[in-house]
Amino acid sequence: MEDAALARELLLLRALAEVERRSVELARADALDVLEASLAAGDRRHEATARRLLGILHQRDGDLPAARRELGASVDIFRELGDDIELSASLRERGLAEVFGGSLKDAEWLLGEAEGLSARMGDRRGQAWVRQRQAWVAFLSGDTELAESRLLTAAREFEVLGDGAGRGWASGLLAYVRFYQGRFDEAEELATTVRSEAAALGDPWAPAMMDSLIAAIRLWTTRFSEAEELSRRALHAFRELGDRFGTVQALGPRLRSLVALGRAQEAERGMEEVLAISESFGDLSFPAMTAAGAAVHMGLGERGVVIAELALERGLTMGSNVSESRVTLALALCQSGRPEEALEHLHETDKASPYAASVSALALAMVGDATGAIESAALIDESSSTYLDRVVADVAAAAVEISLGEHDGARERLVRADVTAHEAGDVVARSLVAAASQAMVDRTEIEFGHLGPGWRRALDGLVAVALHRPDGVAVERA
Repeated sequence: MEDAALARELLLLRALAEVERRSVELARADALDVLEASLAAGDRRHEATARRLLGILHQRDGDLPAARRELGASVDIFRELGDDIELSASLRERGLAEVFGGSLKDAEWLLGEAEGLSARMGDRRGQAWVRQRQAWVAFLSGDTELAESRLLTAAREFEVLGDGAGRGWASGLLAYVRFYQGRFDEAEELATTVRSEAAALGDPWAPAMMDSLIAAIRLWTTRFSEAEELSRRALHAFRELGDRFGTVQALGPRLRSLVALGRAQEAERGMEEVLAISESFGDLSFPAMTAAGAAVHMGLGERGVVIAELALERGLTMGSNVSESRVTLALALCQSGRPEEALEHLHETDKASPYAASVSALALAMVGDATGAIESAALIDESSSTYLDRVVADVAAAAVEISLGEHDGARERLVRADVTAHEAGDVVARSLVAAASQAMVDRTEIEFGHLGPGWRRALDGLVAVALHRPDGVAVERA
């Protein structure tokens, strides 16, 4: 009996190492073998550990119901056994499962119990891991300051404990937080360090995740070719690992860089892949948001409405921050000729966001609110906005200035938008400015270039306002 128990223990240790190396099928096979042997022997402790490992694998597969089932059983068994160290570990993983597609409220509650257990036992490493997972909750809720605070605390504790792996996990997520705070230089510095340290340890997953982040930084600093190359490398690594979440993470900057480079057909194929994967992650809105962002960038307004509505619904169900989903939905509605509905969603967003201000300028211009459109465009600060925010806002404001007879101001805006678009090198942005100038200023034949039907429809609405053409067909018939 002792030999059999020892064999199960050793098999669990091997399975844990395989989980950490992302050797999914090997880890699953070993964990299932231990589970079967533990059930036959009535060994509750090894059963609970095996179920925890299986739950982690299910969570990574995007199978939330199975993850909940296995991790919940692990929690229940360790609670019955009175093993608080292992109970805390299973609660941490159970909470993390909720982070990826479940309920952030439930995740916070589960992680709170784990935190209390670790604190009572003086388990500093356990507390640091709880902080790292609680940072995920804050991050997805939109509270980047709280996420930053929790990650810095976790990273410091891991450093004191000499836990390089834990510090890497905390620092990697902190790099993403820095990115969403607009602190690109700091984000890249962290990502480069994490990538190097992980690669030295033979970890293929963390370098791919950091490549995805650096690709996103390259994207929004208009280095599209570099973004495409980095995201392609990350995508290859995640596909090799069979990691669906990582695949979506890499496809985010990849799709947008492909659109900017004029490779829309490749971007559409990638969008379909993201949508297929999105069904594996419960109510996690990120995959649908990735697809929706690509759709509106291409000008696929009607498609964008459907996908952005899905992202919004999932975000509301999960309790995550939905501001970006609302703004993307509003842009898709503008591209579908429904600016009034777009404004309803924009009223519920953070007006200080450059993205929200840009789309607000577009929607307000399309309904003929000149004052509102110009004021929204004025909210956009170059240091915190993207080139696309500035281009869309300037084109929208130019339309209402023309309607007011302020032709010189409108020309200045369109010249500025043209400079921004050309410096960025985004073919969609360049086509939008060129078509707007041809339609509203030059009154020449319009060349749509890389504009999808949604951008053409939005431009049609702007031309109708600028030239006082209520029929709104100036662009459609050109």
